[in-house]
Amino acid sequence: MKRKQSPHATGEPEAAAGGGVAARRAPRVLVALWMNGVFGQDVMEGIREWLRDGGRTWVIRFADSESLYSSSIRWMARRHLLDGIISVFWDSKSLQIARRAKIPFVHLEQKGDEKDGPDPAGGRLVSVRMDVHSLATAAVDHLLSRADFRSAGYVENYFDHGWSRNRGDAIVAEFSLRGLRTQRFLHYGRASRTGECNGPDFAGLLDWLRKIEKPAAIVAANDATAADIIHLCASTGISVPRDIAVLGIDDNPVFCWTSDPNLSSIHLDGRKAGCLCAEALLAMMSGREPASGLLRYSNLPIQKRASTAATPSFGDVVQRAVDYIDANACSGASLSDVIRHCGYSRTLVTMRFRQATGKSVEQALRRRRLDEARRLLRDTRLSVEELAPLCGYENASSLRRAFVRETGVTPMAWRNGR
Repeated sequence: MKRKQSPHATGEPEAAAGGGVAARRAPRVLVALWMNGVFGQDVMEGIREWLRDGGRTWVIRFADSESLYSSSIRWMARRHLLDGIISVFWDSKSLQIARRAKIPFVHLEQKGDEKDGPDPAGGRLVSVRMDVHSLATAAVDHLLSRADFRSAGYVENYFDHGWSRNRGDAIVAEFSLRGLRTQRFLHYGRASRTGECNGPDFAGLLDWLRKIEKPAAIVAANDATAADIIHLCASTGISVPRDIAVLGIDDNPVFCWTSDPNLSSIHLDGRKAGCLCAEALLAMMSGREPASGLLRYSNLPIQKRASTAATPSFGDVVQRAVDYIDANACSGASLSDVIRHCGYSRTLVTMRFRQATGKSVEQALRRRRLDEARRLLRDTRLSVEELAPLCGYENASSLRRAFVRETGVTPMAWRNGR
């Protein structure tokens, strides 16, 4: 007598008993995803599109929490109502249930946990993992195309998650390959009395943002963390993106469009991940070996918004400042006037000016006025009282003090000693 094939070993619909034309049963699949962001929705859309394009039908039981997933897998497996699993959750009890029942299992590493575990069913496990190296390359390419940065940073999520560390490892390594000194903020939050995370460490993060060398390119572990960075920068006068360019991950509109400026973000390819999960699961439910035990998805093109808007090149800022000082120092122009003319933050203008010229903006203003004073002393017979306002000084006394500090002699002594 020919043995009937187990419904758990095939993705082909099982023939129902009775009737002239056999009714067909669709595979019963448990899908467990986090749905608090766009990625989970994209994965479900990818699964739906894959089924639709192939003319397939699955009966899907959905779970959006670890507790619901665990109770569902136990209940369905005991009653032989489960043909396959796609899950972001990874716990030993559920894996043992899947192994004993020989239920094919696709583990979707939703955020890039890079977590390896036991095969739950002797060759019946596939991992679908985010390609963090591709993500890191895309992030750094985008940021370095926007401006000249003096440093870079990565800010981890305030819960100590493995996916946050793994993203950070890849991003820090990529920045370092490009020659940027990179700092990392372990945004693990304030500990409560029980030792648990008690919320973001805003004070520590704010201090870190103040100290990082600017202009800086910063990647955040996710959009929520990036939104925190933008808010803290605004509270302390740090300009985004002029002083710090901020890039998030997930492209969650809740954070991207409520941040000021709007947040640039990396949109992970959840639809591709969903297709990979569905295709691998069908292969195992059909009794075939999947193409690989480890499949990878990447990211879509970066959604460019104001938080990483292009900033001026190093030379552009300095040249604007130099031209303005040359034309206006002797008319009484101040540091504030120079910054206002350049149109960028005080931090960016003063830092880039010093890097390029070796002196501060104030020193350049004083030097231009004294150069004009020496020219007038040499080429005219004007008195110190007459030439002082022509050089940008309020009165003769101010000119004399500045001249003595610079040359060691008074203006008239310099004229007579030539």
